Amino acid sequence: MLSILKSALNANTKEMGIVSNNIANVNSTAFKKSKTNFEHIYSRDRSSSPSKFSGQGVGVNDPLLQMSQGSLKTTNGALDLAVTGLGFFQVVSENAVDTPFFTRDGSFNITATGEVVTNDGLKAMGYLGQDNEILVNLIIPPIKINDDQTTSLLSNINVNSNGKITATYGLDDEEVIGNFILASFPNETGLKQVGNNRYQTNSKSGLPNFGIPMNGAFGKIESGNLERSNVDVTSEMITMLKAQQAFSGVSRLLQTEVDITKRLIDG
Repeated sequence: MLSILKSALNANTKEMGIVSNNIANVNSTAFKKSKTNFEHIYSRDRSSSPSKFSGQGVGVNDPLLQMSQGSLKTTNGALDLAVTGLGFFQVVSENAVDTPFFTRDGSFNITATGEVVTNDGLKAMGYLGQDNEILVNLIIPPIKINDDQTTSLLSNINVNSNGKITATYGLDDEEVIGNFILASFPNETGLKQVGNNRYQTNSKSGLPNFGIPMNGAFGKIESGNLERSNVDVTSEMITMLKAQQAFSGVSRLLQTEVDITKRLIDG
């Protein structure tokens, strides 16, 4: 009995931790909430009769990601990009290109050398020019050298619904730079969370498939917007209260069990 009550305390503690993390990230761009994944624990019995099975408590598996769409927040930033529908941006660290990260947080910046990066310096990947096969770090040159050897400065950046990047140099000299790409997975809820609203692949998620936004099942790019988190604070608070009440109830049962055991020993 003590082991069963202990497992219940542990499960409720973990649920409160998951809910607390959801609430703490309610204002994080594109954050995806998690749900506690409980499992029943039964004793082993060779019989096939359900009446022979006895409950041995509750366990907690890895949290389940909830990938529902978050609402959009308008920023009017040229490189603030929200995905509506299926897809993740791919970003990489300069020192770990072979282990990319995937994110729905499309708040990108441009460096002095033209590299498209996240707020903490990870490089956004996509297609450059007309090459739609090799993924590279997206670069939007800040200066264009004209045919007469004069130079024009970058004056505007536009990203359309298909992820196509068009740069304007000077007053009206437009040039297509390349394309943002999106990644999808056989089981996106199985992605491994690695912090900062980023994920990595594992055996549960499967390998990524890449494509241009609005092609096939891939979602749409909303330029000048960012995706909000999909956390509903009211719902999370209700879950938190339920977990706290369950924890309190199990604690009282545990204390009663300890008192009864002590009386039996002392008696």
